[in-house]
Amino acid sequence: MSTQTISYANAVLAEALLAVGSIPGKERILANGLAMLRWLLATETAGDRLSVPPVDGWAIGEPRPGFDQQPVEVACLADACAYDATGDRHWKDAVMLCEAWFRGSNDIGVPLLDPDSFGCSNGLEATGRNENQGAESTLALISTQQQARRLTREPL
Repeated sequence: MSTQTISYANAVLAEALLAVGSIPGKERILANGLAMLRWLLATETAGDRLSVPPVDGWAIGEPRPGFDQQPVEVACLADACAYDATGDRHWKDAVMLCEAWFRGSNDIGVPLLDPDSFGCSNGLEATGRNENQGAESTLALISTQQQARRLTREPL
């Protein structure tokens, strides 16, 4: 019996389906992408915050939260939710939830945005943030902030 897991950057698949589904005649693919994204967002939300899979993934039935959560997972989720396929306010709210994760609305209440360097920590651990600040994590933060800012200027 194999164990099913989700790891990180999961929303890339949903976003790809949304992109293809936006082509006229591909409405079923769009519906599948939205269903996948709804499930993923529900799975990665705990109360009023995100609780994303750790780098090693989550198996069905494993206790949560898991740690070494990666900024790339949150950025991919924000990108998929910001995809302009529906205009549904639910997705705008989801992007704001992603942006809040970086500011400390996460499983341990610690911001990953460094106020001195404006970089992003490489991960969220059970004991705090990973103090390394790599390019991938900082770009994940910037991408999510851009999505949030774009959507707060556009009425939905």
